[in-house]
Amino acid sequence: MLCTYNLIAAFPNHFLVYKYLCTIPSTSAASERSFSKVKLIKTRLRSTMMQNRLESLMLLSSEKDIVLNAEDILNKYAFTSSVLQKELLFK
Repeated sequence: MLCTYNLIAAFPNHFLVYKYLCTIPSTSAASERSFSKVKLIKTRLRSTMMQNRLESLMLLSSEKDIVLNAEDILNKYAFTSSVLQKELLFK
């Protein structure tokens, strides 16, 4: 309503409050699921895991519905070095 009547300049604080209220999730279920995944992934045996590995495992664990093409993954991995490119892509 503030945007349609050009009242943002008149009520800047109200606009910020409404903007924040629209972006804050109404439940904490997503964050609780994330903490549950971390608890499953980071066990006592894997307690010395680096941050980037933990983030990668979290992404794999939470985004199971993404379809991965093995050929594309192999090509992307092979292009990281010339040795891999020679061995994996047979070029």
